[in-house]
Amino acid sequence: MDLLQLNWQNLVCFVQKCIIYSMPILLSACASSAIQKPDEEQVSNQQSEASSSEQQEPVEPLPLTPELIYYILTAEIAGQRGEMGTAVDLYHQASTMTESPSVASRSAQIAIFTRDQQRVNRSLERWIEVDPTDADVYILQAPFLMLQGDYDGVVKAVDTALELAPSMAHDYLTRISDNLSELVQPDQALTILQQIQLYQDNDPEALFAYGRLAAFFKKHELALPAIEATLEQQPDREDALILKAEILQRLNQGKKALAILKKPASKKTASDDLLFAYAKLLGENGQTAEARTIFEQLNSKRSENEEILFALGLLALEDKDGEQAKHYFSQLISLGDPGKQASYFMGLAEELNNNTDKALIWFASVPSDSHRFQAAQTRYVNLLADNNQLDKARLHLKLLRKEHPQQAVQYYVFEASFLRERDQDQAAFDLYSEALSKHPGNVELLYGRAMVAESLNRLSVLEQDLNTILADDPNNAQALNALGYTLADRTNRYQEALALITKALELKPNDPFYLDSLGWVHYRLGNLDEAVRNLKQAVIMQADPEFLAHLGEVLWQQGNHSEAKRIWQQALHRAPDNKLLLDTMRRFGQ
Repeated sequence: MDLLQLNWQNLVCFVQKCIIYSMPILLSACASSAIQKPDEEQVSNQQSEASSSEQQEPVEPLPLTPELIYYILTAEIAGQRGEMGTAVDLYHQASTMTESPSVASRSAQIAIFTRDQQRVNRSLERWIEVDPTDADVYILQAPFLMLQGDYDGVVKAVDTALELAPSMAHDYLTRISDNLSELVQPDQALTILQQIQLYQDNDPEALFAYGRLAAFFKKHELALPAIEATLEQQPDREDALILKAEILQRLNQGKKALAILKKPASKKTASDDLLFAYAKLLGENGQTAEARTIFEQLNSKRSENEEILFALGLLALEDKDGEQAKHYFSQLISLGDPGKQASYFMGLAEELNNNTDKALIWFASVPSDSHRFQAAQTRYVNLLADNNQLDKARLHLKLLRKEHPQQAVQYYVFEASFLRERDQDQAAFDLYSEALSKHPGNVELLYGRAMVAESLNRLSVLEQDLNTILADDPNNAQALNALGYTLADRTNRYQEALALITKALELKPNDPFYLDSLGWVHYRLGNLDEAVRNLKQAVIMQADPEFLAHLGEVLWQQGNHSEAKRIWQQALHRAPDNKLLLDTMRRFGQ
């Protein structure tokens, strides 16, 4: 055979196959995370699946020309180099040269990856021209119509897809619901689903999709009727039963939620998903022994399921069984800890076992991109301080500020609060001053230093810092109240205090802290009845021990000693160590 002819045939075969199989290669050039090395079993499975696919799905014959081959190959090379715009344009040009659905769909998929609206619209329109009976193109088109605000177009695209592929209703409606949850405001998103023809026809898939989306938006009053309507048609539908139970649990109707799943979970045919949901509900409603039994049964069948291991680990922590918790969380770590939180819980388990050094190591090993990172730092610092290593704890926080400069202010505030909890007010004041030298004018730091200054009797600093905040933001209700309360409590500038607190309440009516301040300044002014009225209102809204201490003092001054004592005892029961409360009672011989 002529070698030139052989090479040409091989090239044609390659181009035909790359239309279908090369998408992962192209996308890998733009992947933001490192590619994980697959194990041998995965490779074997993938190869066998690819071989099977090749046998079952013959490559679409294309009327290849040298020009078409050039565009396709050049597009693939551009994609592998990360030149996505060039790849999209070349593939679009190729799609206009042939009526091939494969080339058109490939062009559209690459364009979608770039999120370039103009290129996406152009490629999707070409795909529809070439193959108007492919339902997938309309589902791919829907989120881009959402971005353009063309909601009628979304409904039309979804209806077309569902008419072309009715067997795909569940998958398509799930995808559309997920798109709506991210791209469209709640009311509009739900309206779009209501306008879909399947919903109009009372189809259970559409009803379920609506209920699921409404639940996501926490519109439970809309979600429950839709789920009920689904279950009327499909009473044994597990995902609907699970969703209904989850909604009832959110509404603090735990008994009803458990009743929904108890009978289905007892059936031999119950799926693992339903059993997991039921066990989770049992745990959330305090029935941990029953929950553990089900989770252990699931674990015996699916020993490497991360969610099951995590649930068992949490139950062990709740039972104060550190060793058992370590058993499950260590398995999660051996599986790669996909949730990036097992290290944090290993630290909690070691704390339960009184292994401080090991707990510190685990907390320190929580990755910075884990949503448990901040909690781990808090545990780490507090554990050091509780073990007489305050200087080391502060050094750790200093290093965190250096490593995460965008969060430096939050770490300063945390450290200052941490110091105040340990009666290190002067150290906290100095820290705030250091922070303000690096972040001048920061409202959070100014307010924090003002509060520490009050405890150090440095009222001039407090007034200066709060007035600095108010100079930039005259309607900062928190600063208005703090300054007003301090003037009422620590000076005789009562009228000035009254004006500040009144303005704070105008900005945030019925705030219990501001009502307490108003009651206190009226007490200082001698308006005892008005003081009692405001203080009682504050206590009704929030029975804070300091509100109760203030109310008791005013009642005592009115001569209502028995009621004052009752109020103080109520507060003492809530907060036996509250300094203001104890000082107040001591002043009146109680």
